[in-house]
Amino acid sequence: MGSGSGAGRTGGRPLHRVVHAPGAPAVMELLPLGPLAWTVVIAYLCSLIGVGYIARRARRDNTLADFYLGGRGIGFVVLFLTLFATTYSGNTFFAFTGSIYRQGFVFIYSLHFMLAIVVVYQFFAPALKRLADRRGYVTPVDYLQDRFDSRLLSVSCALVMCVALSNYLVAQLMAMGRAMEGLATVDPAVAFAFGVIALALIMVIYGTLGGLRAVAWTDTIQGVLLLLGLAALLVMLFRQFGSL
Repeated sequence: MGSGSGAGRTGGRPLHRVVHAPGAPAVMELLPLGPLAWTVVIAYLCSLIGVGYIARRARRDNTLADFYLGGRGIGFVVLFLTLFATTYSGNTFFAFTGSIYRQGFVFIYSLHFMLAIVVVYQFFAPALKRLADRRGYVTPVDYLQDRFDSRLLSVSCALVMCVALSNYLVAQLMAMGRAMEGLATVDPAVAFAFGVIALALIMVIYGTLGGLRAVAWTDTIQGVLLLLGLAALLVMLFRQFGSL
């Protein structure tokens, strides 16, 4: 059994090792967290529920528009960070990194996915936002119903969105389970199930409590943490290897 030569180090200790036999796929060793780290993680996850409760208290009225649209009062900074945190999901840190590891720099084309989202927002979001404010739309289907006056079209589009988002949701749940597998020292199957169920339950709780306002606020916190983590990773890479 050999170990990969590109393992990162902190203070002379390896961050990870890639262990594999010749011709076999590489297998990443576990990176178990200590008691203090687990305490911080659990406290952070519980704080997300607290944010959901605060968002519930901040609701102006008990309407669908307030629950699903945050009272139409999400500011620019919060909106930017929630879009950022939503875009950089489990696909970014698990699926994309794995593809880059296998394919190399050629996978740079994946960046176009992110840019395409920004372009679409710039073209459609401002006009749709003005129209939604004027006519009181809550969901994209409301626009389709108002524009084409077709119940069949509206229901069909709603079903298509549910199928597409369900596929995306399953990928995120699997990413959470895989992350827990690498961080816990228990049986991998137990860690995977716990990661999926526990983290999904936390999201359901704070989302149910505060609606989109809770989602946007928690995304803002996580977006800031993502930026800080990526900045720290960049500094660590330059310190250990001199460049990217």
